Amino acid sequence: MPRAPRGPTLLQAQRWAGTLTSAFAFLACAVSGEMGPAMTALFPLAVAGSAVAGRRFHGRVQWAWTVLLAGALLVFGVQVLAGHIDIILAAALFAELLCIHRLWHRRTGRDELLLLLLALLLLCAGAALSAELTFGFAFLGFAVSGTWALALTHLRSAIEEGRGPAGSAALLNSRRVATPALLSGLAALSLFGIAGAALVFFIFPRVTIGGLRRASRPAPVAGLGDRVDLSRRGTIADDPRVALRVRLDPPPRGEPRDLAMHWRARSLSQWTGHGWRSPDGGIIPVMRLPRRARGGGVPSVLSADIEVIGQFTDGVVFTPEGWPLAIDFRRPGSPRPAARQLYRNAAGDLFYQPVDGGDVRYTVAADPDEPVPGGLRGRGQRYPSWVEADLAVPASLDARVRALAKRLGGGKDPADAAAAIERWLATALRYTRELPGDVADPIADFLFARRAGHCELFSSAMVLMLRSLGIPARNVTGYFGGRRTDAGYYAVRAGDAHSWVEVYFPDAGYFLFDPTPASARGSRQEGIGARMVLLWDSLQQTWRAFVVDYDLVSQTQAMRRIGQILHETGQRLAGRDGAKGRLRRVIAAVAAAVAAAAVIAWLRRLRLRARKAQERRELTADQRRAVALWRGARRLLRRAGVEIAVGTTPGELARRVPAAADIARAYAAARWGGAQLAPRVARAALRELDAGLQVAREHRP
Repeated sequence: MPRAPRGPTLLQAQRWAGTLTSAFAFLACAVSGEMGPAMTALFPLAVAGSAVAGRRFHGRVQWAWTVLLAGALLVFGVQVLAGHIDIILAAALFAELLCIHRLWHRRTGRDELLLLLLALLLLCAGAALSAELTFGFAFLGFAVSGTWALALTHLRSAIEEGRGPAGSAALLNSRRVATPALLSGLAALSLFGIAGAALVFFIFPRVTIGGLRRASRPAPVAGLGDRVDLSRRGTIADDPRVALRVRLDPPPRGEPRDLAMHWRARSLSQWTGHGWRSPDGGIIPVMRLPRRARGGGVPSVLSADIEVIGQFTDGVVFTPEGWPLAIDFRRPGSPRPAARQLYRNAAGDLFYQPVDGGDVRYTVAADPDEPVPGGLRGRGQRYPSWVEADLAVPASLDARVRALAKRLGGGKDPADAAAAIERWLATALRYTRELPGDVADPIADFLFARRAGHCELFSSAMVLMLRSLGIPARNVTGYFGGRRTDAGYYAVRAGDAHSWVEVYFPDAGYFLFDPTPASARGSRQEGIGARMVLLWDSLQQTWRAFVVDYDLVSQTQAMRRIGQILHETGQRLAGRDGAKGRLRRVIAAVAAAVAAAAVIAWLRRLRLRARKAQERRELTADQRRAVALWRGARRLLRRAGVEIAVGTTPGELARRVPAAADIARAYAAARWGGAQLAPRVARAALRELDAGLQVAREHRP
């Protein structure tokens, strides 16, 4: 006996496709993180409930649903007018409730179409809320499942219109319609459509300047604070989250995988006994940054394109090593800058007022030329009054710390003293991520008891030792390092947080010293988790560059780059670059690809033939004759002008064409009833049908 078909019925497949489409549309909104925990949890619970008890609620307690939706609309409207939420988020939340209502009240094809329309509305709201990479995955799922849902809904409507409620029941509940082959073909069709739309999106002339980003709401800050606490316990854990994305011009020599660069955030001058904090004082707006005194010559300029991730944007400007010359918050083609105003405090730290709480991108031009300690000698120790805060020595400073500082740097030029203390700390002490906890004197404990610590202890010890010698110094926080990604930028991770020292020299300013051992600076994250974080961030940046922020400027640059690649490829293939035989290798590769495709197509055809042969072998001789009889009858009817659909049942054929009633009964009895069908009986039935059709044609007016 032939195996019974497996899989869902047409109605089941249609419902599942509609539910899946609405789920992907909801996911497109949920990935923005703005829906709230209650509304985010409500949708999956409603989907599960509708699958279990949705049919029993169809048409019932409709008044309750009406009151609920009207009340929700009123609440969302009041919240929008009050400024608590924006209209896009309110529309997304209301569209979610409408989708839930339709999921619980769906019975006809019209209900399914309304559900798909609401899902499309929810998807559009998701695009406005967040056009990030996660939305792209949700959109891809929506496209495939939406194609299934539309095709199956159209098929259901055509069957119901053509056969009526009674005649369509058998086909709608058949498991031979929504087959894996049909669903796979529809999925491939949707993917081809997406590929074509992407090509049009890429090459069709842009008419706007500026991306598709929506202003983000303020996010909780996880960046570097205005204080350092040395009394913490535990172990410093690596944090693989990306905090900064950096693009350097000119790129570092050799474009190394790991970047050895300090990214300055802020300075901390006031010692608290167990750490550092920023001195009291306000900030003032600045139009131009002060210039550093130079001996002459034109400064070299390093341009750092820095993008600070939203949750790390605490209003501090990160600058690369060297002296910052200018900071520009304007983006080419962007309708507005990332910040309204640049500020500076008394210590020279730079701040900004962001436009919104999303990612902030700006460009820092800096003079990277730093003099060696020898170039800072001979400047004396006549310091201006405004560096007094960086000369303050706590009265409780351990005498052993003073003695060690005097032994290492006493009587030396300040530049040599700073270099000596830096060198001793980096070589004599050991780096560890274990925090000391609440000890009475963290600096003395670090230098003389544990003789091991993290970067904040190294920098704090150096600052206090230099101050005890009358040399102004301060603690500085920021990041160190950067890992090159496949997208071409350097990713500075939260685990790269670092602390170092700035020392003041008369008529020169502050210069960087880092007493932490070089091998311990920055994070050392090499595990699969850290690599996956960088890969995901790289994919997000590619998505933003070619989708979210793809405007007229980006398109012009992309087309120019494509033209350059094509020109260079043509030059290489023509042999004008000195390489020989490349054209033949390309032709051979293309021929090999065509041959491989032909072999794959031939193997698939053989597999299809083998599958059909296997199906024929599973049928008995009478069943195979019944199938041949049915196909022969369809050919005769088609020749006579009577078109018979593939899904037509024997009973429907007998009612529609009385002359084929005997064939329909013989086919049904032999194909599914186990009856015998002799070859002569089948041939006689076909001859009788042919004769009947000829008579009908002769008597046709």
